[in-house]
Amino acid sequence: MDFPLWLWAIPAGSFAVLEALAIRNRRQGDTASELIRRLAGISPARPWKPLGIAAITAVCTWLADHLIWG
Repeated sequence: MDFPLWLWAIPAGSFAVLEALAIRNRRQGDTASELIRRLAGISPARPWKPLGIAAITAVCTWLADHLIWG
């Protein structure tokens, strides 16, 4: 049984609404990119910053490979 493609609209739509609200209210630290930078130790700089950057790079590389080659 194939996964219905339209079901991707639920998490994508939820993310879009939450991200739009976070951008609109202009509070520091509540958008997805700000949260990822904080968790990875990029901003503010933390001792694990190199590992955080490596982890983000690895996930992005895997995702691109997964989307392109399956």
